[in-house]
Amino acid sequence: MHRPLIRLIAAIGILICANFAPALAQDVDPEALAVSRKLAELTGMADIGDQMISMMAPQISTLVARANPGKEAEAAELFDKIMIPAMREALPEMVDGAAKIYARHFTATELTDLVAFYETPLGRKLIASQPTLLAEAGQMGQQWAASVTQKVFRQYAPEFQKRGLQLPI
Repeated sequence: MHRPLIRLIAAIGILICANFAPALAQDVDPEALAVSRKLAELTGMADIGDQMISMMAPQISTLVARANPGKEAEAAELFDKIMIPAMREALPEMVDGAAKIYARHFTATELTDLVAFYETPLGRKLIASQPTLLAEAGQMGQQWAASVTQKVFRQYAPEFQKRGLQLPI
């Protein structure tokens, strides 16, 4: 297996463990957790996770293909047919982890109030708008990051040159 792919998979695993280990290790109020799971279902947390997978898939697929010179198409097909479905099958774990995080930070009463809000017309509109809002925010964030990065690179290029360092542009 190609080293960058191994590093990426290890990094993803570490991030997942680091993010969910505290949520899983700490006790949560069972009532808050039950309401939090309802909130996760109501707000489409699994759909959001699926959207995250869809956003990550092209980059991971490219790494898998690069790790297999001469077999890029076969590797990409295997990634699409096996790895993506496996990631989607694991979505309930992500939803449960998110529910535990909410249950740690909100009381059962607060979560019940959130559920009540999301059941209102405005709350349903917010839920329905989330995929579009997240996509637009992600695109805006990428554009902003590219713009700021270029600006900072230009601004500090002389300092890099003075130290004999290269910028990735």
